[in-house]
Amino acid sequence: MNETLITIVAGVVMLVGLAGVVLPVLPGAILIWGAALGYGLLAGWGDSGPWLFALITLLGLSGLGAEIWVTGTGAKMAGASVWSLLAGLGLGLVGLVFGSLPGLLAGLVLGTLAVEYWRRKDWDQAVKSSLGTLAGYGLSYGVKLVIGLMMIAAWVAWVAIG
Repeated sequence: MNETLITIVAGVVMLVGLAGVVLPVLPGAILIWGAALGYGLLAGWGDSGPWLFALITLLGLSGLGAEIWVTGTGAKMAGASVWSLLAGLGLGLVGLVFGSLPGLLAGLVLGTLAVEYWRRKDWDQAVKSSLGTLAGYGLSYGVKLVIGLMMIAAWVAWVAIG
């Protein structure tokens, strides 16, 4: 296969992966990582390829963890418990399966809200915790976007170096 074609296909897949940061139905970091792996296997690793692929891998793993960590930080700052956050994440996953992005967000908020109210019997605190969880989730998109761009930049450096 032509190296130029491999580079173009890998770049397009990476851009689709970057869109996956915004659309949670696409596994953004995994697509970017997979495109880099495919590029290395098909076009060759070169001298710097293994090192830059290792960097891409570390960035991808941090991107996968960022969503949970940043969302959890937002929830904790608003007073949510670990149990309410886990309930929100669990219902968010169910919502994702049945309702795409709106279902994910609804499940995240409702799970946190329900457990926080059950725990504290205080609607104001439950709402505050739910909004903190939602704010953390929103912030995680920015973090994942930056990490996705860094992964792609490492790949571009790899392609440029040869």
